[in-house]
Amino acid sequence: MSHSHLSRARRVALGTALVIGAGLAAPAFAASNLMFMSNSPLAYMKKADNESLAKAASEVLSTKQDHETVEWTNKGTHNSVAITAHLTPTNTRKDDTKTCRDLTVLLGAKGQEVLLTLPTCKTGDAGHWELQKRSTQ
Repeated sequence: MSHSHLSRARRVALGTALVIGAGLAAPAFAASNLMFMSNSPLAYMKKADNESLAKAASEVLSTKQDHETVEWTNKGTHNSVAITAHLTPTNTRKDDTKTCRDLTVLLGAKGQEVLLTLPTCKTGDAGHWELQKRSTQ
């Protein structure tokens, strides 16, 4: 597997792992997808962590202004590894039918950090935030 292919697969897996976990328009992702990321904070995340983080991400996207950061922790998910995240919505764009925002997630565990930028959109006011596929340029 070439390095560029691995990094592209890693970016897709990271985005899918974080935002989609708690039913934000897709089934819960399987932790096994991230086994090759054993040195990343994502390697320590369990299903309950993903669901809790996805719920927090949806709330941040729905209620916070651009560049307003909310801190999340996995306290209460019964994971022995403490995981934190800073969630910051940015780049809000609206048109007649949908709202799109980028969600920056700084995820930390065991002294390691990973920074993700996840493009999301929702249709109408009552829609669910959905992870957007990145266009390759």
